[in-house]
Amino acid sequence: MFKKGEYILYGTVGVCQVEGISKPDFSNNDKVYYSLVPKFDQDTTIYIPVDSPKVKMREIMTRQEAEQFILALPSVEGKQYANDKERPQAYRQILESGDCTELASMIKEISEMEQNRRGKGKPLSIRERDGVKSARKLLFGELATALDICPEEIPDYITSQIGEA
Repeated sequence: MFKKGEYILYGTVGVCQVEGISKPDFSNNDKVYYSLVPKFDQDTTIYIPVDSPKVKMREIMTRQEAEQFILALPSVEGKQYANDKERPQAYRQILESGDCTELASMIKEISEMEQNRRGKGKPLSIRERDGVKSARKLLFGELATALDICPEEIPDYITSQIGEA
């Protein structure tokens, strides 16, 4: 069980702070709920049963884990898929998993795809643009929270640490 005040990664929403743990008035049962406030959208509150298996929730990385993760980024390989039909399902699974290495791999793959297509005058598909935007939101939000900086600062921070974005 998470503690009040703790930051967690909640599904595809991203980093949320546990604002409370209680039996809310709207519930007709004895279930205990987390009230979560997204770190980067504080006008929203999410209520989720503490024991809900539907949405993945996990602790975010510590500062030390985030720094180690960033230093390991050069070794993360972009994914390769046998065909374009595999991609949408794979992207959805990666986003739902919230796995940082998988998110970084997805970001690298789509960035490489974008560079290759740019040379041919072809843009990314909407699905690819949305996918990389969502992956960056999740990964950069978690890294920013762990490092106590803004998500917009993450690319420059990564560059300062490893010399490439």
